[in-house]
Order: sequence, then structure tokens, then C-alpha cells
Amino acid sequence: MKLLRRACRTVSRRQGPDRRTGRKPSKRWQKANAARNKLHHRVANIRQDALHKLTTAVTAEYGTVVVEDLNVAGMLRNRRLARQIAHAGFGEIRRQLGYKTHQRHAPAPSWPTAGTPPPRPAPGAAR
Repeated sequence: MKLLRRACRTVSRRQGPDRRTGRKPSKRWQKANAARNKLHHRVANIRQDALHKLTTAVTAEYGTVVVEDLNVAGMLRNRRLARQIAHAGFGEIRRQLGYKTHQRHAPAPSWPTAGTPPPRPAPGAAR
């Protein structure tokens, strides 16, 4: 992450393309942008690999996996944790657990958060 941040700063200091005036990017900007894109791609691949390894280990170890529905939007409002929560990829973990448990065992049920009320019945449904 530190290298990616540095690469982004380097790109922002160079003379990039300007759509309004039609100015072409400098060669240094193109070189720095290519290096930043390469680092960004590498970070994305590392994250994806870690998620796959985590979900594979969980589904191989446990027969039943229960996923709790978290209020991610509310958790992202916390300034101290927002970046880490956004990078964790909870939705991707849930998706991978779903199809991997379905392949190995039974589908993964989702479990509502402790503070959420039970779901309401549909209008006109028998109670």
C-alpha cells in the first residue's frame, strides 16, 4: 500500500493529459502512470488471492458456515476503520463462501445481525 501511495503521488506531480485544453501527457507522466497501474494490479491480485485462500480454508475446515449480515455502510462511516473495512471485501467473501460451500456441502445461510428486527411479512400475507 505504501508503494502504491507513493506511485500515485508521483503521477499527480507529473504533467498529465488535459481534456479541456487537449494537452498531451508528458513521457514522464506516461511512465509513472504505467508503474502505478502495475502496482495497482499487483495489489488487487494479492487481495484476491488472500480472499480465495481464506474462503477455501474455511470451507474445507468447517461443514456448516453461517455468515452474519453486517451493516457495512454504517461501519464505513467510522473514519478510523473505513479504509480497512472497504479493503476487506465483505461482499466478495460472502459470495465466495456461498459458491464454495455449495460445491462442497450445503448452501451457506445468512444470519441477521443481533440488533436487527425480524423481517416483516408481505402485505396481505396470512399471519
